[in-house]
Amino acid sequence: MDDRQLEAYLNLMRSLLNCPSGEEAQILEANSELVDAGLVQVMLEEANNLRIDNNLDDANSLMTLAGHLMGTYGNAMVEKASPSTYLTFLTEVLQVTADSKGDRNVIYPLLRDNLNLVNDNLAVALQNWVRETLPKLDEKKQIYMIRAIGSFSNAIQEFSLGSRASNLEIAIAGYEVALTVFNRQEYTKEWAATQNNWATAYRYRIKGKKAENLEMAISAYQASLEVYNCEEFRFEWAKAQNNLGSAYLDRITGEKPHNIEMAIAAYREALKVHTREAFPKDWAAAQNNLGMAYSNRIRGEKVDNLERAIAAYRKALKVHTRKAFPKDWATTQNNLANAYSNRIRGEKVDNLERAIAAYRKALKVHTREEFPFVWALIQNNFGAVYTNRIRGEKADNLDMAISAFQAALAVYTHELLPFELAQTQNNLGAVYTNRIRGEKADNLEMAISACQAALSVRTREEVPINHAETLYNLGLAYQDNSQLPEAYKSFQTAIETVESMRSEIIIGGEADRQKLAEEWNKLYQQMVKVCLEMENKTAALEFIERTKTRNLVELFHNARSLPQNLQRISFEEIRSLLGEDEAILEWYITFNGFKVFIITHDSTQPDVWQSSDADWEALIDFAIEYIDDYIYQNDNWEKQLEIRLGKLAKILHIDEIISRLPENCQRLILVPFRYLHLLPLHALTSRRLKQNIEETGCLLDLFPGGVRYTPSCQLLQLSQRVNPTGEESSPTRLFAIQNPTEDLDFTDIEVEAIAKSFNPAEVLIREKATKAALQQQIEGLQNPYIAHFACHGSFNFTNPRKSALILAGAKSATDNVNSDGITDLTLEEIFNLRLSKCSLVTLSACETGLTDIRDSTDEYIGLPSGFLYAGVTSIISTLWAVNDVSTAILMIRFYELFLSETRPPVAIALRESQLWLRSLTVKALLEWVEGSKLLSSEHKGVIKKEYKRGYKQDYQPYEKPLYWAAFCATGQ
Repeated sequence: MDDRQLEAYLNLMRSLLNCPSGEEAQILEANSELVDAGLVQVMLEEANNLRIDNNLDDANSLMTLAGHLMGTYGNAMVEKASPSTYLTFLTEVLQVTADSKGDRNVIYPLLRDNLNLVNDNLAVALQNWVRETLPKLDEKKQIYMIRAIGSFSNAIQEFSLGSRASNLEIAIAGYEVALTVFNRQEYTKEWAATQNNWATAYRYRIKGKKAENLEMAISAYQASLEVYNCEEFRFEWAKAQNNLGSAYLDRITGEKPHNIEMAIAAYREALKVHTREAFPKDWAAAQNNLGMAYSNRIRGEKVDNLERAIAAYRKALKVHTRKAFPKDWATTQNNLANAYSNRIRGEKVDNLERAIAAYRKALKVHTREEFPFVWALIQNNFGAVYTNRIRGEKADNLDMAISAFQAALAVYTHELLPFELAQTQNNLGAVYTNRIRGEKADNLEMAISACQAALSVRTREEVPINHAETLYNLGLAYQDNSQLPEAYKSFQTAIETVESMRSEIIIGGEADRQKLAEEWNKLYQQMVKVCLEMENKTAALEFIERTKTRNLVELFHNARSLPQNLQRISFEEIRSLLGEDEAILEWYITFNGFKVFIITHDSTQPDVWQSSDADWEALIDFAIEYIDDYIYQNDNWEKQLEIRLGKLAKILHIDEIISRLPENCQRLILVPFRYLHLLPLHALTSRRLKQNIEETGCLLDLFPGGVRYTPSCQLLQLSQRVNPTGEESSPTRLFAIQNPTEDLDFTDIEVEAIAKSFNPAEVLIREKATKAALQQQIEGLQNPYIAHFACHGSFNFTNPRKSALILAGAKSATDNVNSDGITDLTLEEIFNLRLSKCSLVTLSACETGLTDIRDSTDEYIGLPSGFLYAGVTSIISTLWAVNDVSTAILMIRFYELFLSETRPPVAIALRESQLWLRSLTVKALLEWVEGSKLLSSEHKGVIKKEYKRGYKQDYQPYEKPLYWAAFCATGQ
């Protein structure tokens, strides 16, 4: 290096030291011809001179810059040192470590003075030293030096200069060497301590695959816990538990929901020892970690998890004060800000401002000069919260977010913090997609470039969930840039990644798969939107079907040992489900509208009707009002039902949808979505032209072939039986539950009348209708049969899986859903029934057709889903609490029609019985009662008595939808 080159290096360093904070990257870029290994070497030498002169601030600044550049130019410097140089330096370092008993105040200056030798070659030298030099020492000296290697590994693992990646490789090599001597039998404590430290090095390791590194860390932490127990090594045990929790929190392999639960469990174990009184600092650290786990928790309710996280952070801050522990205080402030930025409870605008305030507090300690990497992390978080900020001008907030992300990117390097770099690139891509200022095309190009850069690190193999997140953001940018094929490809790859993650969920089961579906429903919605923009309506429908009732479809496949690759239904397969006079109306609700896909037997592609934004808003308001009234103000719900159904028909534009159907269509299959499952769509009034004559009526009136429901087209396909025998299609055997709570007098009449049409009829009457008796009877039913449940039913809106049919043992319907499941048959238990011989289940009970509407998917968690899974092909259920008297009359009439000589399908028999009940006058009712062959004389007298007092003969007691519209047919 000549004097001219040296002077150029020195001038550049002066510029770097004197520039405003944050401009270093621009200066280096402007002088890129000087940025090389020579500059790094001069920086290190000048930093050492400054340190000798006690100019520590400038020395640390140069050391930090040199450390960043070492990742790129370190190899050029490494080549200048021979293996013997490394061996000599290592011998000196180990001797200093041994003599100082691991004092870092003695070790670190030596490392700083020889920073060009602190790289991967030092790890190789360490292994060579152990192989060549260690055996020459006596046994006592060997142990002495191995302990020194362990201390040196601990020190260099936390060394802040040079290449972080190389420092960790040196530490790992040291721990591995120590473990060759410190075996578990002779050096139990040393072995356990080294396992713990080795695990920590792997947890933070940069080289190698992150997923594999974390598996090594977890395995080593668990190994240390084989020695560390809560009785003999209380403090060490708790420390290892805390470390294990952090490794599980970061874990990539395995099921994320389960990993987070394991982390929470480990932190809780640590807190049994690390109490605030005994170990306040460790207690606060564990509280902080517990807060992070709850912030990321997937199981449980998100709103509650975030509140637990905030509470844990606040506890930590009682010890982590700025005065006592400034670094820990700042870290916890940052974590608290993250929780506030995602908080659900409270006002969103206020929570975001609290987050901003907490980030600013953290930055008072975590400055760029002292903690560049942590500073960059907080800048990334700042950017995220400004992206979502409500207060202030949106354009200003988005530009603030971009500035924060760019500030973070000026610190992160691909060599040192690749995953943090990629996360910030991902976030930057998302905000550029939504940017208001600047040219839209330029912003979108920036977004695409940032996401593509992030994907170079966020690979499917390394971090699948992050890979899918960035693909989603990339797809949005492509979509906004009208690059629809590229958007389609990005969303499709993301969907494949998400579905792959879903298939790997075993431990968490159905609940965790449902959480994953909720989180990624937005991805499918965007894919459907892209498909429609590309005029690919067929693909749009097929992707919708991939999101609907996913758990139930998988359960069907697993229970029936069907190939997993058949878990998707094609448009051709959907069309093949239809007869020539039949049509499917399938609803799909997105974040700004709803759509109806119309499919007939002759469709070449679906016909798609799309709502306006106003229709979508009206539907949401309608659903909220309808559900709230039903749950909390049932009297008002009853009064408003007929008016609301008229309003719903207009919101859904039923007239427009029906007008698109061919004139020969006689039968409908309705596939609702989310809260539409709760509504009697078959009772909506519409108009229809037939042979140039307009007909008006509800859908049951307009479609004489009946209206039936299915949760999804794929479930309809899966629930069908192939080539049923004559006996299976016309079962003559009945199994029934009759009035188990003994407070529904008309159900006695109902079941006794229906049973006369069957031979044999096995009925569990009143107190005999227990759950045990039910299960015993069903197990003995080997021939095709129909099952009829005439009892109370109840839908549990809080926990739909506890919705139930009430059996004997409960005094009334209010006693249902006991936690032990003794007196009722819950949905969870229905899933375990085996009803493959049952062609029809009639749930002549209240609320048996309701479904879970709390999540953002269309999983369809309700009693009919349980019976479909159990093997039943058709179910009749109810959408609200039905009247005892009218239900009995309707059910008796239904079986009269269903078991008549013509043997109509379930949907037709139900339709005709509903229309009959609706139009029935008192006179016609009494005549029907008198002529019925199913009703006994005693029962005829009971019914007649109901209508002889004060009723006019032409009065229609059940004309209102309240009495007949609750019943719907699901399945075949």
